[in-house]
Amino acid sequence: MATFKPLTTIHSNIINMKKTVFLFFCFATYLGYAQSDASSGNIAGLNSGSNTQASGLILASSLSSTRPNAARPSFDNITGSAYISDSFQPSKLYYGDEFMKNIFYRYNAYNEEIEIKESPTIATQNVSSLNKDKKIAIMVNNRRMSFKTFVTSEKKTLNGYLTQLSDGNKYDLYKRTHIIFSPGRVSTNSFVKAVPSRFTKFTEYYFQKDGVNRIDEITTNNRTFLKLLDSPVRSKIKAFLKENKLSVKKEADLHKIFVELNNN
Repeated sequence: MATFKPLTTIHSNIINMKKTVFLFFCFATYLGYAQSDASSGNIAGLNSGSNTQASGLILASSLSSTRPNAARPSFDNITGSAYISDSFQPSKLYYGDEFMKNIFYRYNAYNEEIEIKESPTIATQNVSSLNKDKKIAIMVNNRRMSFKTFVTSEKKTLNGYLTQLSDGNKYDLYKRTHIIFSPGRVSTNSFVKAVPSRFTKFTEYYFQKDGVNRIDEITTNNRTFLKLLDSPVRSKIKAFLKENKLSVKKEADLHKIFVELNNN
């Protein structure tokens, strides 16, 4: 007589198979990354921070690409920069709540790409890019920066990096800095002035209510922002804005507004 395995056993076997496939993928990625950086003697995830093999595998799978620093894209003859800072800044890398290691990062806000390396002074050291994984985060001025899905004021759903400015019990406040490229214009005659290509930086603010799986942009108009709030708290915040002469256009004022929101 044929025997049948219980459904719980089958389900457990499927989960184990998925874990095996994931670990194999991480290990293969880790080997490839280690080989590409072996010449410099630096393997991200093994020299500092968490020393477990699992952490090394997780960190290796968090990297989307590695390239020599000399292969940095050229932005010559363009006004402005694609980077928030052209130099690499110190930071900490996390996967979920687990600290992985100390790194140096540079944020390409035009491509929305976080570049990392282990030393800001070694010109020949390879530069890696982080995967756009929502569990990966770095610390920017002691604030968590990670990949998110959000909705703009024009009702467009986008993916990109947000920095968490406040973590409240009711509302979270985020900041987005992105850069747009505008092509230049060649002078065709003495009456038409040449315009150089340029990078222009823009800043936006977003918020998320606790328990709501949606991050919305804060418009630069107080009245429009109030419409995004639930009616019970809307009148209180409206009075708070008027009494303190606050504007959602100012980051310092937004901090005060969200402190008040989380206290109501």
